[in-house]
Amino acid sequence: MKGQTKAMEIELKLALPGQGEEQAVVAYLSQNGYTVEKLDPVQNVDTYLDTFDWSLMKNKFALRYRFANGSATYTLKGVGSINHGLAKRTEKEISLSKPVDIPAVIPVKQIRKIVDEMIFPRKLLEQIQVRTDRRRYRVVSPEGAHIDLAFDTSSFSLRGLQKPRRAQKLNEMEAEILKGPVKSLSALSRLLSRKFKYSPSTASKLEVAMERLRVIIPSKKPPERLRVRLDDRLDLAVRKILTHQFQWFREQLPGVQRDIDSEFVHQARVATRRMRSAFRLFRDAIPDRTSAYLAGEMKWLGGKFGVVRDIDVFLLNLPRFKAKVERLPGKKKRAIGNLIEKHRHGLRDTLYQALESPRHKTLERRFVQFLERPLPSRPRKPLGAKMVHEVAPVLIAERLDAAIHQGRTVLAKPKLKEFHNLRIRMKRLRYACEFMAPAYDGALDPFIERTVEIQDCLGELQDTVFTREFIDSLYDEWRGEVVGPDLFFILGEIYQLQAEIARERREAFGRIWQSFSSEETFALLKEILHTQPAAMPGNQ
Repeated sequence: MKGQTKAMEIELKLALPGQGEEQAVVAYLSQNGYTVEKLDPVQNVDTYLDTFDWSLMKNKFALRYRFANGSATYTLKGVGSINHGLAKRTEKEISLSKPVDIPAVIPVKQIRKIVDEMIFPRKLLEQIQVRTDRRRYRVVSPEGAHIDLAFDTSSFSLRGLQKPRRAQKLNEMEAEILKGPVKSLSALSRLLSRKFKYSPSTASKLEVAMERLRVIIPSKKPPERLRVRLDDRLDLAVRKILTHQFQWFREQLPGVQRDIDSEFVHQARVATRRMRSAFRLFRDAIPDRTSAYLAGEMKWLGGKFGVVRDIDVFLLNLPRFKAKVERLPGKKKRAIGNLIEKHRHGLRDTLYQALESPRHKTLERRFVQFLERPLPSRPRKPLGAKMVHEVAPVLIAERLDAAIHQGRTVLAKPKLKEFHNLRIRMKRLRYACEFMAPAYDGALDPFIERTVEIQDCLGELQDTVFTREFIDSLYDEWRGEVVGPDLFFILGEIYQLQAEIARERREAFGRIWQSFSSEETFALLKEILHTQPAAMPGNQ
């Protein structure tokens, strides 16, 4: 590792019509008082890294691994606007002593720490590769500014889970200030614009690559065609909801099968739960046989994902346990992690077999047939023909009443079983609101956030139940194996820690529940749900 370079990158970026512009620009600069020295050309192979859902990009950062002329560099850049071709971005750059085999596994602590804080518990994937043939010049402006001038021809390709696509190459001129006033770049831009009429670049190479390769950042929000609307017939709204959830589920499967990030298993499992919840919520708008079969198969499939996800949560929590268990040093944590990974492999293989089974293929085929079947002019189920604005307030109010009733039971009898029952009812309430949220143009979002806070608290409480049960099963499994007594002791410490975590969560629950179950919350929800279609944007 060779150290860190500049913290701020300032450069001029101009779009060129082709590769033939270089000589004309160089000659014109020389005629106007610039000293121009030609440097050796270079080919940059840039691999851009991000999570499957582009967490870094969402945080306005881009991470690049560059291999050029035998040397390797990591660069973490801020992603910001480019005004009139001038880009000013924060930049942290570290040169490596040698290239790495797997760029997504960052060996640089300074960068890895920053990245982990933004993406944990997700993992990095290779997303896009940009190959740039760069013809370079060192330029000194008439006022003495030193400028690194480059003429780039870049090609783009998709990496990781992305399907291969072709894209038009980018021709661009970049001028980066090395020493001297920033206004020298503005003067250079004005000079070239008068002569050549080049357009300022408005995006980074990564952003251009994403646009030309048609990369879509995954979103849990439905696309426009699948947005539920207040004046939709309910059976149409149900089709939209299930289509979006089924598509989201299928998008996770390549990542699940390659086992590159536990988040794929989590998202797939959540999608099965949402679909099961939709079949339950809208049972009076879906044919009985269809609903019973698809909901049953989603329960089967969700169970396969669930057991793997539970183990993943335990492994993700190990670093947190380490902070509270004194006898859990890094080496012991890795030993426990490796033993549990062996346990996970068997469950993961069972999941893979389920996904490749005839049963799953039949489920997919019948689900698609249901989603693509024309809607009947006269639905047989009573709620099918009603409008969303008629049904949504009733369905959501029923789920809210059930959650409030169970919440009171928990306060009166704070047993783990009652907390678990409340978690189920809160989840059903949240899903009902999220299914209908597009129809209310985001007005339900603040209420949904309150349900998420309750769910998170209850989820952490449920995790302690699973962890203790899982440790019990590990004791039974490891008794016949050669496992050091210190690992058994550490498991015991983790087991006891769960009681402490559960107590903290129970105490926090009372405060969170009081805020959620307030009259203010009920009034907010009532006002939103009783807004009529004519008063909603997009329905006028």
